[in-house]
Amino acid sequence: MIKILNEQLVDTKKVTNILVTIAIIIGAFVVPTFLAKVIPLGKYQQLVVGTIVNMSLILTALYTKGSIKTIAIATLPSISTILGGVLFGGMTLYSKTMIPAIWLGNFAFILLYKTLYVNKKVQYPISAVIAVLVKVAIIYLGFTIMINAMTVPDMVKQTLNTSMGITQLITATSGSILASLIIIYTKVRKKTTKEE
Repeated sequence: MIKILNEQLVDTKKVTNILVTIAIIIGAFVVPTFLAKVIPLGKYQQLVVGTIVNMSLILTALYTKGSIKTIAIATLPSISTILGGVLFGGMTLYSKTMIPAIWLGNFAFILLYKTLYVNKKVQYPISAVIAVLVKVAIIYLGFTIMINAMTVPDMVKQTLNTSMGITQLITATSGSILASLIIIYTKVRKKTTKEE
């Protein structure tokens, strides 16, 4: 597994790697903490933040290497969301119990992209579908365990059911689409640079 985590789609220079990592950290940590406070998007908040975070996780899989960096970025979004306290509002207390499942889901998401798309060269759409479904399954399983292990008010249960299920599916899929556009742009730019 460490070997797979040390692979990346495109070998980059050290400076480029640092810049890419900083951009990913902004997407994975800064956006969930501050975006909700700066730009209130109402009911679309989780969709926008989740899409950016998932795109950041995919870019981590494709353009960075190293197990420590991968684990750190997989854990940043949920820590950021809890610290920000805006995304789930009064349900932040209940969403804290979801952190292990979210960490595991994010790590699996990154690992599957690295294994399938980067290492095994499986086509991007197939890699994306598998990674998205596994991530959502892990997080939703965590939600199911939580509601069976503790008393959760019905309103919170319904909201988190949507947040940890269909919303995760939408944001992971949207993040995958945005990441694919970056991959296409990177390939076109590389090809253009070679031709010049």
